[in-house]
Amino acid sequence: MAVNGAGPMIALRREPFDFGILPASFLLPRAESVAALAPIQRRLLQCAHPSRHDPTKLVVSVADAAQCMGIAPQHAEHVIDTMHAVTPSEPAHPAHQDDGLPNEPEVRVQHLLQFLFVQTFARPHAQSSLRENGSGPEFGGFHTEAGGGRGDETGVGTNGTLGTIGTHGYPSPPRDRSNGANSSPHGSPAKRARSSREASATVERDRREDQLREAFAVHHFNALAGLLVEDESRTNADGAGGGIVQLTASEVDALDFMFREVRPSTEATTGIATTTGLSGTTGLFWNAEVAGSNPHGDGARSNVLIPSTAVRDWIARALASDASSDPIPDEPIGSSPLGSPRRPREGSSGTHHAGGVRDHPSGSNATIEIGGLHRSTRVVREGDAGASASGSSSVAVRNCADAVVYLLAPFQYATVANCVDCVVVIGACARALRAEQCERVTVIAASRRFVAKMCHECTFHLGVEKPPAFLGENRGCHVAPYNTFYEQLERHLECAGLEAGACDRWDAPVVLGGGGGRVDELPAEKFSPFIVPFRGQPPNASFNSSSGGQGQGQGQGRVSPGGQVQVRPPTQANPFAVPPEYVRALDAKVKTVASLRSALRDAGLDERSRRELQATIQAFFKEWLMTSGSMRQVYDLARIERGE
Repeated sequence: MAVNGAGPMIALRREPFDFGILPASFLLPRAESVAALAPIQRRLLQCAHPSRHDPTKLVVSVADAAQCMGIAPQHAEHVIDTMHAVTPSEPAHPAHQDDGLPNEPEVRVQHLLQFLFVQTFARPHAQSSLRENGSGPEFGGFHTEAGGGRGDETGVGTNGTLGTIGTHGYPSPPRDRSNGANSSPHGSPAKRARSSREASATVERDRREDQLREAFAVHHFNALAGLLVEDESRTNADGAGGGIVQLTASEVDALDFMFREVRPSTEATTGIATTTGLSGTTGLFWNAEVAGSNPHGDGARSNVLIPSTAVRDWIARALASDASSDPIPDEPIGSSPLGSPRRPREGSSGTHHAGGVRDHPSGSNATIEIGGLHRSTRVVREGDAGASASGSSSVAVRNCADAVVYLLAPFQYATVANCVDCVVVIGACARALRAEQCERVTVIAASRRFVAKMCHECTFHLGVEKPPAFLGENRGCHVAPYNTFYEQLERHLECAGLEAGACDRWDAPVVLGGGGGRVDELPAEKFSPFIVPFRGQPPNASFNSSSGGQGQGQGQGRVSPGGQVQVRPPTQANPFAVPPEYVRALDAKVKTVASLRSALRDAGLDERSRRELQATIQAFFKEWLMTSGSMRQVYDLARIERGE
């Protein structure tokens, strides 16, 4: 398979790095290198057994995994759940079976070891050793040969907008550098030029971070290959011991945790897909069969052994091909007042006023990037660029100040990073949501998982299935019940595989990895509903079901076995449970307003006094609109409604 005639291409999966890295003090504090994982591998293989869902794969229980890693069982549950959040697909909930085995999640050994391998990327000496050995992007390497460029070390491996817990620890959230005199969301030409430069720098930092991760995987590939071997008779020749690892086709296919195939966009749109896994894409096993005159085809591939060096060289070439096809944009879309700092690659699904789309030409999950907003409002709705009804895309909001962002669609992953004084509403996240290095930010979201890293004075209104996790030093943060709704919310929850009744763990935050700070529940008297100012179905949205049914407009629902669309009525209220004390606090506020209105109505004021009172109330209301930024939001919403 060739992409633009360049041969096969793959990409390193971002999810294990962006959403999977945990603090070293919490997970394997003594595992400072890849070599330290070899004893864990041996212990895992000793207690592993075939999966009852797929006997070709070895699995362990959560308790056995905890014992092999040497961590507490309650910590292991979070570690395994974090790993499941970044696997290529969400593991299905174990169904009850009368086979005498515990009805608990299975932990695939190869995925767990690769997950631990990714953890070593954030250890103190991992990235510095790459630079010392000349493997980092600033020293060229395979990216230079592919035309990827060199670049200095600035921004590489940092935590600014990149999402990993790198060697520099947890930096503080960014400070708002805005000038209060410039209240226009469009900004001055100088401000737009500065925003464009910052957007270009963000793109460059992301590219360098990707290169550093790829260099890490390639540099340590022989050790990584050793972690894939499940035959104990061959584990003695693991990469940690210096020997060259021999891999089978199934072991190479297990690398889908780390890498994904990049296919041409034309192949994705025509529904063509490879079914042979990564081993088939490499062509190495097919060549070995031909060299041995093996007539048995794929059935005999499991007996073929390929040196890990050959697989490593193929991966390096494929990654280089992907890097050479991803040029840095000359003029980021962020220079437009209603744009985004990301320009999509050629062949991607385009952009709209809410942000840009970043994806590979494989038709795989796109990422909507929204960044650099200052005193403005953005909305992404189902059907907008990259936001699909199936929830296959992801979204990231970065480097925003005093902005309101509505993400009214289902997503796989969502990121809110380096934002100050913002409100972000996210419809539904099927896999994970993270907030990182934010200050005075309010996030309203429904998600399977939530993680906060180094956030200060933030409030998180959550509907989450798993207990929210707080990593590092989070100061002055509060968790609270979900407090809004919009008409498509329940359908988006269904697309994301979430049930409102099961997403009730917002009040069980878990603080991991030390760092100080505490997380409190929002006091009931400070709880208030949030109004999403959008109604109806987006004009460019369509309903897509897994059964292939399609409809338009308000026809939102699922396709019945008989082929009829079962229309789901629009969501008219918050579907998430709100604790009684919060309901009572809201009722008290409503009664207070009603009492004030009644007192004014019964005050017996003459016409002149009534006009003076009305003028005073209106003056204070206008002053509040201006000082709170609500007037700007009204203007922004009016522009969005006009399509500007």
